[in-house]
Order: sequence, then C-alpha cells, then structure tokens
Amino acid sequence: MLDRNYGWESVCAALVVTKPGLVPEVVDTALGLKGTAVDAPGQGSVPRGTVMWVYRPAEKSLDVERQLGDLVGELLPLQGALARLREQGFQTRVDVSGFVKTNSVCKLEARTLALVQQLGIPLSFTARVAKSEDDSGWLESILG
Repeated sequence: MLDRNYGWESVCAALVVTKPGLVPEVVDTALGLKGTAVDAPGQGSVPRGTVMWVYRPAEKSLDVERQLGDLVGELLPLQGALARLREQGFQTRVDVSGFVKTNSVCKLEARTLALVQQLGIPLSFTARVAKSEDDSGWLESILG
C-alpha cells in the first residue's frame, strides 16, 4: 500500500502513452478517452521530441490500490485499442507517481500487481522526493 503511512503523498495511478510527435487527439479518439494531461518536451520527465498523453480516472481515491483497480477496470475493455496503438509505435504503460519521504517503503499487494498484469503493458513508478525538515539529519550525524 502506498500511502502516508509508508511515506508516500499525492499518489496517483495513470495510463501514460508516449511517442515522438504524438498528437493528443489521435490517442483520445483511439481509446475513446479524454487525456487528463499532456506534457510536451522540456516539461517534467518527458524526453526531447516526445509528447506524453496521460489519463487518470475521474474517481479519485487516496488508496492507490483502488486507483489501480479503477484504472484497470476502465482499460481492460480497451486492450485491442491499446494493442493497435503499440503497433503504430506508441509506448504505453501504467504509472504510479507520487511524492516520497526519505527511506519510504513501496508495497503493493500481489493481487493488485496481477490485476495490472492483465493489461499486458508495463507498470512504472515515478517518485519525487518530498523535502522534509529532517532530511539533512543524516548528514549532520556524519559531520558531527
């Protein structure tokens, strides 16, 4: 479970589609979904020349396992459309992103991983370190 108890905050599960020169409307039409975010080159972690289309379910939950279940539930009927996108050179993945504190644990239940595996696309994690007041404590303990 990725939540505040494990040091994760603002956790979100999403379908990510990338391709150099990606036109967001093409993905919207192919999947019958409206992308909730589009990142262009130079924004975030998008490589130069690549556009990233992102879809997050409208239903928000603090529980990432529920988010993954909701996302997979929406995407399972679209497996054929996802396969056609991959045949056209698009890369697809399910991404779990959020802010983490130092020494955070990443734990997902096996049944959740098996659910995502049914889609036949990779699962990735994007973690950004959340700055906290005690982050420099380890350095101070070394330096004395």
